[in-house]
Amino acid sequence: MNDNLSVARFCSVSLLAMLACGISHAMPGMHGGGDANAAEPPKASRSMGEPINSPGSEIEITYSADGKTAIFVSTREGSIASPGSPYSFDIWMSHNVDGHWQPPIHLGPGIDPAVGPDINTGAWELEPSFSDDGNVIYFTRYEPGNLLSGDLYAVQKIDGVWQSARNWNDVPELPSINTPTGEEHCPIIVSDSLIYFNYSQPGVTQESDIWKVEKRDGAWQKPVSLGPKINSPQRDHMHWTGVSKDGKSMLVTSTRVDPDSRGGHDMWISHQDAEGEWQKPVNLGDAINTPGEEMCWTFTPDGKTLTGSWGPHNTFDTDIRWISKEDIPLLQDFEPIGPPPNLLANSGG
Repeated sequence: MNDNLSVARFCSVSLLAMLACGISHAMPGMHGGGDANAAEPPKASRSMGEPINSPGSEIEITYSADGKTAIFVSTREGSIASPGSPYSFDIWMSHNVDGHWQPPIHLGPGIDPAVGPDINTGAWELEPSFSDDGNVIYFTRYEPGNLLSGDLYAVQKIDGVWQSARNWNDVPELPSINTPTGEEHCPIIVSDSLIYFNYSQPGVTQESDIWKVEKRDGAWQKPVSLGPKINSPQRDHMHWTGVSKDGKSMLVTSTRVDPDSRGGHDMWISHQDAEGEWQKPVNLGDAINTPGEEMCWTFTPDGKTLTGSWGPHNTFDTDIRWISKEDIPLLQDFEPIGPPPNLLANSGG
């Protein structure tokens, strides 16, 4: 344990950071190898360390409402091999006991359904999040090697037992937004009537854009794009807790070509104008962004700390790091929403 790597306390739980293990795996979807000049992590960040990080790649961490359980994606030993791909992305879960993260649990075959759901397969499972009551996990499933094939799934715990995962289109309470040819991934469920999600559809979107779907008079409406200011010709998406409580600000992960870009994926912030239109995002600055890849940063439940993945440019050789919100000037007044609501509360599973 490195005492100088201490993480901000949240929800009466301390995240105690340790030295990270080396990361060795690159993933398809980037363009070529890493850039040696982009191998330094964000200057204000600290590694989450073991056992959250491993010699594999770790990305997309979120938390239970009480902060005592983390759920994230890893290619570590024990993940299910993905046919035709050297990379095996599975969802893992860790509990915090007395301020220490415990060895992660693989949410796959053989798990006790009272402990966690069996959701990992030979496909890629990514972008998980607990509902606010801990009884649902939302996630995305992709064909191995095809990051343009994502569909949204949900798995529910009923009477203390985790059930089988279901495609969103098969859950009456959720909007049927999965399509045969598009990429639908990582929503921000603001309420039971407003969901933002990421969408890539050949001939419809540019690369990956941010959309929303709303419920009116008890029925989910047709999804609409947030428009050309917040979305760029490059990849734009968001992740779980990246909307402010007043609904007027949103964190965006983007590879947009812009004079303020530091390179690769950067974290940005967009605000609504007086008419409710989302504006061009502003780069969050050097405290969090580098020439490398900063992806899918989310807040701890108390809203004081950002945790997310970083890796060298043009790779997904990522590990999970944390940054205090106080170190990012543009986030001083940003109050994030918490974990998503359980929209399956009345569902029979």
